[in-house]
Amino acid sequence: MHDGETLMAAAERSGYRWPTVCGGLAECGTCAVRIVGAAPDGLPPPAAPEADRLATLPDRKLHPDAGFRLACQLRPAAVDGLVVHKKGVRPAR
Repeated sequence: MHDGETLMAAAERSGYRWPTVCGGLAECGTCAVRIVGAAPDGLPPPAAPEADRLATLPDRKLHPDAGFRLACQLRPAAVDGLVVHKKGVRPAR
């Protein structure tokens, strides 16, 4: 992962297709992931656009204690220990 790179950009650069509608603008919420395991250094808190979109996610309303983030906005300092769950991510053809 490159410095400042989003989770979605890193996945796409690595050859994966990540579902998105808005192209990474934090407008659709399609790229939302559930954080299963966090990096040892933790994750940066969501900025206002991401937090606003996360507040509208149906899955987050159903599972308020689950850690959801937008892959188009999440810029982890390190990926060691970071485990996410996202349906629809698959190798690009």
